Amino acid sequence: MSKLANMFSALRLDAENTGEDDREVEQASSSAEETASREPDKTEQNDTIIVNYGEGKLVSSSGDYRMPLVWIDLEMTGLDFTKDRILEIACIITDGKLTKQIEGPDLVISQSKDCLDNMDEWCKTHHSASGLTERVLQSKLSESDAETQVLDFVRRHISSGTPLLAGNSVYVDLLFLKKYMPQLASIFSHVIVDVSSVMALCIRWYPKGKLNQITDGHG
Repeated sequence: MSKLANMFSALRLDAENTGEDDREVEQASSSAEETASREPDKTEQNDTIIVNYGEGKLVSSSGDYRMPLVWIDLEMTGLDFTKDRILEIACIITDGKLTKQIEGPDLVISQSKDCLDNMDEWCKTHHSASGLTERVLQSKLSESDAETQVLDFVRRHISSGTPLLAGNSVYVDLLFLKKYMPQLASIFSHVIVDVSSVMALCIRWYPKGKLNQITDGHG
């Protein structure tokens, strides 16, 4: 899911405005990344150090990730965790300054045709268009197996402390994790980092033009 990779770098949020506020926050985020310390021994891409999961390039230790954030994005059959199910889970770990990341598993979970047939119209349309519905039907991976893979990935790279769960409106994802992937949910702090909340505050606190002035004033 490419949107997960962009979530923490751009802090994008759909909002009822002209879009200018969003662009200003994105520009400020890019400026902050440019001032971050650079490490010449690692491949850099858009000022973000990327270590690919599953390609033999996991060279960073947990010590490189100060105050890490675990970014998780779920695709579900709907938003009601009491009856809907998880279709896909993707995970990325970053350091607290968002300058380094490790891309983790992106897993499609098997669900029955009856389960998919009971999705609402929005989910049917979008999951079909993206090809997710067909990939779910072809998948052999259970929710339990997916949970194990993501949990192992997180534990491999965060060996001490309690990680913070991060994402866009991630409280919804956490409800599904608690129901269907309780072991994974249990490792996270009660504190969550919700990008949608950060964006909502930025839009309100820093009207048009103000955010760039503040950023420029701090070098």
